[in-house]
Amino acid sequence: MATLQKIRSKGPLLLIVIGLAMLAFILGDAWKIIRPTQGIQFVGSIDGKNISAQDFQKELENYTEVVKFANQTSDLTEEQMKAVRDEVWAIMVRNQILGKEAATIGLTVTDAEVRDVIERGTDPVLASTPFNGADGKFDADRLKDFLAFYNELDGTNMSYDEYSYYQSMYNYWLFIENDIKSGLLYSKYSALVKGALVTNPVAMKDSYVNRVTRYDVLVAALPYSSLADADVTVTNADLKKTYAENKESLYNYTESRDIYYIDYEIEPSQADRDALLAEVNEITTQLEEMDGDYASFLRRSESEIPYSEVPRSAKNLPDDVAERLDSVNSLGVFGPYYCADDDSYNTFKVLNTVNGYDSIQFAMIQVIGEGEEFDNRADSILNAAKKGADFSELAAKYNQTAAENWMSADTYEPATISGENALYLNKLNSMKKGEVDVLKISGANLVIKVLDTKTPLKKYDIAIVKRPVEFSEETSNDAYNKLSSFLSQNTTLEELKQNAEDSDFRLLYYPSFENYSYNISGVSRSHEALRWAFDANEGEVSRIFEVGYANDHLLVVGVDKINQRGYRSLDDASTAISYKVMMDKKAEVLEDKLAGLSFDEVKKVDNIVIDTIKFCNFTNNVFVSALSSNEPALGPSVAKLEKGELTAPIKGDNCVFVAEKISADEESGSGFNEDMEKSRLQSIAVSNIPGSIFEGLYYNAKVVDNRYKIF
Repeated sequence: MATLQKIRSKGPLLLIVIGLAMLAFILGDAWKIIRPTQGIQFVGSIDGKNISAQDFQKELENYTEVVKFANQTSDLTEEQMKAVRDEVWAIMVRNQILGKEAATIGLTVTDAEVRDVIERGTDPVLASTPFNGADGKFDADRLKDFLAFYNELDGTNMSYDEYSYYQSMYNYWLFIENDIKSGLLYSKYSALVKGALVTNPVAMKDSYVNRVTRYDVLVAALPYSSLADADVTVTNADLKKTYAENKESLYNYTESRDIYYIDYEIEPSQADRDALLAEVNEITTQLEEMDGDYASFLRRSESEIPYSEVPRSAKNLPDDVAERLDSVNSLGVFGPYYCADDDSYNTFKVLNTVNGYDSIQFAMIQVIGEGEEFDNRADSILNAAKKGADFSELAAKYNQTAAENWMSADTYEPATISGENALYLNKLNSMKKGEVDVLKISGANLVIKVLDTKTPLKKYDIAIVKRPVEFSEETSNDAYNKLSSFLSQNTTLEELKQNAEDSDFRLLYYPSFENYSYNISGVSRSHEALRWAFDANEGEVSRIFEVGYANDHLLVVGVDKINQRGYRSLDDASTAISYKVMMDKKAEVLEDKLAGLSFDEVKKVDNIVIDTIKFCNFTNNVFVSALSSNEPALGPSVAKLEKGELTAPIKGDNCVFVAEKISADEESGSGFNEDMEKSRLQSIAVSNIPGSIFEGLYYNAKVVDNRYKIF
């Protein structure tokens, strides 16, 4: 029962630190974010099968709890929530596509195979579970102990927080188990693909030679930029021909929009700054006079930094506060002052200074229960420990391990801590190495022994008022009215394009904008504007959206073009096609300039660029420093030449070039080994081909993602 003892030894203590936050999250129902008024039943479809919003929401909630448990956090940031939603969707798509393919070919994963992976404990996903041994490696016996304990779990005999913790741990394990099963299925599928890959001795030898042979190259290049666009002619026939040749690369796998948008940031006015400074001046006066209940005072003062009952070291205070601590003689107030780093006005009061530690190693025995009987039991343990009894042996009498734990100040000082959490942490910091004492909390007595400490630190009991400069309602209204006035005179997208810049509004362009982006470009909390863009018609201009984390941006969107799923038309692709045709035409002209010339003659050509490339070879991409660009065709073009031999003019990505091999071939390898080369080629193929096949399966499944309509 080693795992059970370990869990029990950490349980209530861990729950003291994180339990209340987890409970707040559960009661807050933070992930119930389906919009009930939308009347939308499906978030998308995979291979013709609709995915209901309810099914997606259920998977979303389950995975969210897994992520929170794995990271020991009670909340996720907006960016983390986006990542979770994307990962849940990716898992659902992958499982459905791979599941269908596996069923078609009769590929399965048995429970015995999953158990075997767990017993061996080598799967990387097992490395970060709560079931690791003292060596940091996964311990299957610890898992078995926990599962046996969980199967007999009786929630009536423990607190709600403790029961929830064990339930979360169990759900976390179910996810790990399912992940192992999915990984095995993909591994089997990849193994089938690998078995179909065959390489031959000629290919292996050729691969080795191309990889290890090196040579120096002298290159002369004419950049495409050296020829003006007006010097070449692009016809409709050229465009049609290039379009036909490149049509497969012009396929839209998802519907998108070409949009223009104005992102107008609302800035605080000078009047806003003056008003805030006056307010912080008044707060400073009150702070000097008051004594007690600083937590409530900071809340009323709207400080960005709440009061914590646990003193903090200077390194865990805001930099602008830490660098001014020496300016406070002993205890007292400093401020108000302006901090340019975060555009804020600040004041603070040092209430007390105490001695503490950067890190503390401790062990603990928990006496769970209230009343004289439990108090006496804790005192008995304390007295025995003070008389020299082995602490771990005392713990064993109460079915605990008294595990030795290191706790760093960096893990708790940045948080806002109060109540029994603060009592517990302050108690640890007040004890000396080797000291044993009892801390009484609700429902338990904690017998604590400090085993070791690192780096004594001066810590500050401090009340900090940090007020970022914010715009007022009047400033916000002025900005809104300014943009609204502009839009009333410029009602069409074409008018926005023509007049935005002259009116000091920056109009930004975003081609092929897709709905999975959640927001319009980098503008936070603009999802409603995104929904509008995908419901609007071409040429429509939106209303003003108030967006940003603090409603500090005004956003207007115009839909320029709707790009449907499927092959892009010639007109739609004309810009990209025209550029390619232009480069092809320039290449023809520049090739004619270099044709038939010796290298000495090439050097005299106008706009020619000369460079020497060391250690060039067939397989490596070559960077031409004189052009500041890569030229993939250079290495293969020179590979089979003899020393002193010159290539014909060759069309590159950014230039037309000729190249001369100026050194004899040199082998950099350790000798050809057929088995090693075969393994290398198969490894490259296996790492690339299954993914390419899955990409093809994805596109064939015609995945439709409409999550943006709901989430």
